[in-house]
Amino acid sequence: MSVARRISNRVLIALASCVVTLTPGSLHAAFGDITLVGHLSFPTLTRITNVWGHVDPATGIEYALVGDWLGGFYIVDVSDPANPVQVSKVTGAPGFDLKPFGTYVYSCDGDAANRDSRITDISNPLVPVVLPATFRSAHTISISTRGILFTEYVGVGIFDIVSNPEAPDSLAYILNQGHDSTPRGDRLYDFNGGVLNIWDVANPAAPVLIGGDNDPTVGYYHGGDESKDHNTLYVCDEFAVTPTPDIVIYDISNPASPTRIGQINDTTSRVHQLYVVGDLMFVGYYTAGFKVFDISTPTAPVFVDAFDTSPYQTETTSDVYNGAYNAYPFAPSGIVYVSDHPTGLYLFSVEGHTGQVTGVRPTAVRANLGQNVPNPFNPTTTIGFDVADRVRATLRIYDVRGRQVRELMNESVPAGSHSVVWDGRDDTGRAVASGVYYYRLEAGPTSATRRMVLLK
Repeated sequence: MSVARRISNRVLIALASCVVTLTPGSLHAAFGDITLVGHLSFPTLTRITNVWGHVDPATGIEYALVGDWLGGFYIVDVSDPANPVQVSKVTGAPGFDLKPFGTYVYSCDGDAANRDSRITDISNPLVPVVLPATFRSAHTISISTRGILFTEYVGVGIFDIVSNPEAPDSLAYILNQGHDSTPRGDRLYDFNGGVLNIWDVANPAAPVLIGGDNDPTVGYYHGGDESKDHNTLYVCDEFAVTPTPDIVIYDISNPASPTRIGQINDTTSRVHQLYVVGDLMFVGYYTAGFKVFDISTPTAPVFVDAFDTSPYQTETTSDVYNGAYNAYPFAPSGIVYVSDHPTGLYLFSVEGHTGQVTGVRPTAVRANLGQNVPNPFNPTTTIGFDVADRVRATLRIYDVRGRQVRELMNESVPAGSHSVVWDGRDDTGRAVASGVYYYRLEAGPTSATRRMVLLK
């Protein structure tokens, strides 16, 4: 059977019960259509796991970071997605799960048996350097946009990787089972196996439990993500076998009391991981590959398209956890990276997804970041940006090593044009040295980075 077996499907939505069941059909929606752009295989003595994206702040080149459970991870240049190129392989660090921040990659080996997680400096992606410092063993790692790292299993470890990215400072530890987590704003969705926990981590040193769920019909709260309006949560049940639904949908408008409002049942494969960007949900389904849902109506997802990356077409004891491991949809280019064991890295375009000029449903530009004026500058410069609607915006300055220098803004702003002046000082008020700096705007689902030069 073809490794890349593309199928187009639609869904029947049972509105009365909000249950979505995937069924073959002839209807076809352009929004969410999947197109294979590129593919890269890896050596046979590899156990491919997670994939995540990294943008080199110095060059703007996009890289895919592909984990190897047997050790280390691959760094792949995907600036030309039709021709991905492996530029290096990290050794000496675990590679089960990995997340980048700045010019560092934080990785773990999936175990909690005193097998330390490691940090790799990828400021030069062609010559990565594994650093000597270690941190808590973990099954998975997640990192918030403000540089708080969360390890899961056993328990939830919370670390500050902004103050000292090469030796993270431990802020707190939550003693529970822990499996995976998704940080969004001041919330941490803690998928804890038998329990879903929702934490307020506005103060990461003192997390506050604000809600959760322990539905006995959910086999394993494995992972998930929230809708763009923050009111709906999609949760993967990795242990679900048909007819048990593999994605459970919750109303979290009141996070203190999540309410189950729907579910998705895929009859072909177990689900592993999902992420949401705008009106689309991107899902990795082990032996069934990559699938896309239209969640324009968050409580009634519509299955749009799929691309079967896996050579395994049935789930047996030996291959149940093989196939598509993750679908990473956050690359600035709009290309979606999918990792699959054993067939490698896949690069897809998805109609309507951010960054795709071919999208038939226009995606509103949420924010536009301008070039600072003057540039080069001394001692002050003005940074301007526009947003299309009210949104929480953060504007931060980083040095060439990806370390935060100054947070200029972190607040809700109305639609329109805004400007902020940087006086060339860091967060402690000290004047910084001459050199290249980067400023990054994050506004809702949109992020952008630009380069500037301080000359004295």
